[in-house]
Amino acid sequence: MKLSFLLACLLLPAAIASAQNITNGDGTPLTRQYCYADGDFEIAGLPAGGTFSGCGVTQHAGRWYFNPLTATAGISVFPYQCNLSYTVNGQSVTRSILVQKPVKIDPPLQDITTCDGNFLLEAKMLYAGAYHYRWEPAVHLEQPDTSVTAGHIEHTETFVIMATDQVGNCSGSDTVTVSKRPSPDVLVAPQEKTIVSRQAVQLRASGAGHYSWPGAAWLSDDRISDPIAKPQAPVTYMVVGWNEYGCSDTARVVILIADRLFVPNAFSPNGDGQNDVFRIENFGYQRVEEFRVFNRWGQQVYATQDGTKGWDGSYNGGYADPGTYFYMIRVRMPGDEVMQLKGDVVLVR
Repeated sequence: MKLSFLLACLLLPAAIASAQNITNGDGTPLTRQYCYADGDFEIAGLPAGGTFSGCGVTQHAGRWYFNPLTATAGISVFPYQCNLSYTVNGQSVTRSILVQKPVKIDPPLQDITTCDGNFLLEAKMLYAGAYHYRWEPAVHLEQPDTSVTAGHIEHTETFVIMATDQVGNCSGSDTVTVSKRPSPDVLVAPQEKTIVSRQAVQLRASGAGHYSWPGAAWLSDDRISDPIAKPQAPVTYMVVGWNEYGCSDTARVVILIADRLFVPNAFSPNGDGQNDVFRIENFGYQRVEEFRVFNRWGQQVYATQDGTKGWDGSYNGGYADPGTYFYMIRVRMPGDEVMQLKGDVVLVR
């Protein structure tokens, strides 16, 4: 009888120790691996009535909880392993807990604006690793199962990405809204025009709020809707217009120059404003190297190298006699070719 009592006393601590355990709050076996998250997971100790200590342990209203976020405060290396201990009747039991790395998209996705409906989505993860990706709705995307994908929409759409760690099987998500904005319809007038040399052209663009004429030469202002063009050679102008959303459209205008030189065969310097001066008609951006006029006796009555000027019919401070005169003109063309013009002109009084 005494021996049996003694053996029972000796075996009691061992029995208590073997009965101690840590379980989930519902009595199921303790979850030993957690995803990084801010959540309270209830835990329980056997036999009841003890206390918990260790990483991530909190107590609320008499119940004990494990919080992965609290357990890994200040931790940057994952997976992270720490211990939970339960003490009852002077005896303790310890279990290790593993917290997987955060599945976090960083930097967070930023909303996107598109004018033509085309866009690019890219998700970068805070921690390196192997992940499964899934974008929804997938119907608008080229590769919805990758971290980077292009897409096209006709209307504003919100996309959700789910990333799952292939090792820890933990997931994270983020959302992004792609907004479809209207584009302007830019028009320009004239669309095509042929001018004579040195003629100015009024251009007018419409349909947008702001304008630019990139790379434009011979314009009065390349940042307004209605610049004046004074082209020195055939040119194609392009105008870009933007609306309040930053969406743009372009339009073009082609300006051609009729630069064929013409020398009249008669002039009448009578002051009526009609054909008063003998000059090169349609003179543009060529350069005059020689412009000389002679009378019938070979005397030079006029000379200039300014193609915009001409002979007004005067000679030696008076009026030249009416009749036939002869001219010799040499003009260097924009392509560096020299054109020579010879002929006669009749001065009519």
